[in-house]
Amino acid sequence: MTASQMESELIGLKGMFKLLPDKPEIYAAWETLVTTHRVVGKPAHDARPVAAIKVHGLTAVLTFDSAGFSRYPGIRIINPVDVVP
Repeated sequence: MTASQMESELIGLKGMFKLLPDKPEIYAAWETLVTTHRVVGKPAHDARPVAAIKVHGLTAVLTFDSAGFSRYPGIRIINPVDVVP
């Protein structure tokens, strides 16, 4: 994909989804998640969107990586394959 094509894709995605602000509380929620669930290394990156989900009061994540998010209770995992005909 060229840079121009990527820019078009990003514009399209931003039009499809509501973007939520990156609140300061997300760091504290992330820290709690990685400590509580003993997350280290690369999997700690998955904890960041989970922290944002919790801070914003959401309950689900749309992801192809169900294994990476399955350690976090209270988050429903939705695979994009299951919602696209």
